[in-house]
Amino acid sequence: MLAVLLAIVVAAGGAAGGAAVRMVLGSIPRGMALRPGPVELAGAAVTAVGVSVAVGQPRIGLVVFAGLLAVALTPVDAVHHRLPDAITLPAIGVAAALVVLTDVLAPGSGSLPRAAAVAAALWAVFAGIAWISPRSMGRGDVKLVPTLGLLTGYLGVAEAAAGVVLAFVLGAVVAVAGLATRRLTLRSTIPFGPFLLAGCWLSLTFPVVAQLARV
Repeated sequence: MLAVLLAIVVAAGGAAGGAAVRMVLGSIPRGMALRPGPVELAGAAVTAVGVSVAVGQPRIGLVVFAGLLAVALTPVDAVHHRLPDAITLPAIGVAAALVVLTDVLAPGSGSLPRAAAVAAALWAVFAGIAWISPRSMGRGDVKLVPTLGLLTGYLGVAEAAAGVVLAFVLGAVVAVAGLATRRLTLRSTIPFGPFLLAGCWLSLTFPVVAQLARV
């Protein structure tokens, strides 16, 4: 009974987070208006799954934040092919504060220097890709990856690598499916932000994903 009540409380908290996300998206520059319901359900789902898997683990705060960040940014990027600076830039500071807090509360659970190094490395790689081929990588993605690098890099290089690899794999699967169903053409562009966010969340939430990267 206690487990059921806990699940309800966590899901309700995630739904509240989704509602807050919807209001923020409707008020920021380059955001978007969303109808009530889907965002709240998505927030409840990712929070409930994340907490149920990571409960009792130091990474739980990172998992919850990554999930809600995905809920906030995915609709905008999917519809408008943009990632609002009003979310991506403050997210870097929030992620930095979270990894520091995690390190303070659970010393040895990760590495702050590694988190910073991974974030800087990912930014450099993605910025280089965007400079060489702007059509292949958007500036919003470049501004997003430091946050994802901080979250995954704190736990390990394998977690960071797994998140990026998953993003490219998921993006490739969607692209191939779109070509096969003729919903996409070779000239079509697909937003990469949702895949980056999904890869990060999956890597943080399910340690087996990072274990595969270590093989």
